[in-house]
Amino acid sequence: MINTQRIIEFLRGIKAPSEYLAVYFYEKETSPERICTTCTHVGTPTRQMAGRADIERTLWAVLTVLAIIYVSDLIVLHFTTFFLFRWLYKLTSMAGKIFAALSMAYTLIRISIRTNVCPKCGGASVIPLDSPLAKEMMQNRR
Repeated sequence: MINTQRIIEFLRGIKAPSEYLAVYFYEKETSPERICTTCTHVGTPTRQMAGRADIERTLWAVLTVLAIIYVSDLIVLHFTTFFLFRWLYKLTSMAGKIFAALSMAYTLIRISIRTNVCPKCGGASVIPLDSPLAKEMMQNRR
């Protein structure tokens, strides 16, 4: 019997393509300390990619399945002229092109948009320590 929970956990353990590519495109960026306007934590913010890795993995998984169906239909078409295989071949070709464009676009968006977030609360509103609001927050914090 197939344990779907274990399969889902295995798939979540696989990194999204943008997470692999980010290692090569971005060096470890050290930004100066900032203060979070949500929780008033002072520290070095972490960089976070836009979007969700689950969506990206799903897009690439659907593209992979379509590619497998496409190649198997191509092989079957060499041995038969069955009408259903011709339509399945055309549909997977069209859907594969759409999902290839969507997958690549989503991966490029995730790689290109990165924001600073607070390491403590995950808030995206981190400001430099030398700004007037940060100075006021530091005084009220003490």
